[in-house]
Amino acid sequence: MKKRQLSILLTSILVGILIIMQGKSFTGVDQAVSRDARTDIFREIQVLKTTNDNISDEVKDLEDQLSKMSDQQEAISAISKDIAKYKIVSGQVNVSGPGVGLTVSTDIKAIWLTDIVNELISAGAEAVSVNGIRLTDLTDGFDTIPNGQIMLNSVILKAPYKINAIGDKKTLADSLTQPQGIIQRIKTGLPGAEIDLQQSDLVRMEKVI
Repeated sequence: MKKRQLSILLTSILVGILIIMQGKSFTGVDQAVSRDARTDIFREIQVLKTTNDNISDEVKDLEDQLSKMSDQQEAISAISKDIAKYKIVSGQVNVSGPGVGLTVSTDIKAIWLTDIVNELISAGAEAVSVNGIRLTDLTDGFDTIPNGQIMLNSVILKAPYKINAIGDKKTLADSLTQPQGIIQRIKTGLPGAEIDLQQSDLVRMEKVI
């Protein structure tokens, strides 16, 4: 009987030891799994961070490229506008648009025509013509020949003098009719001078080159 009890006791102890060892084994496995899982997660985080950094760099590169392209486009646009403006000033292209027409039916001196043209250009006129002759950057100006007549580009001008200008018609008209402006000065200097100013929605000028 005692032997049997002792055998049972030893068996129970052995079983208990096995259970404890098995439990420790599972704990070790859990720790290993947990450690590996944390390692994997850490690795994934590192990969994600690296990926995000790469994307950020690519985005910055693209933004830089876009900025450069925008700057280049603005530069090209500005150059194109300058070219178009020069072609108008030099008379290389036909031009049309709103503007004004000023007619002076009285004989006047060349200085008055010079003042009229300067006033229109100062007010923003894109193009100006006198008696159908378009003024360009190659125009020398108005000359007075010995008999008192006015010459422009080797052409003798006669009254009525018709000055057309393309630009904002109200701005151009206001510049000519302002107090102490060119029209008032002509009328003061030449009593009885006949001057007519008209605003127009469409003024055309042919190219000269």
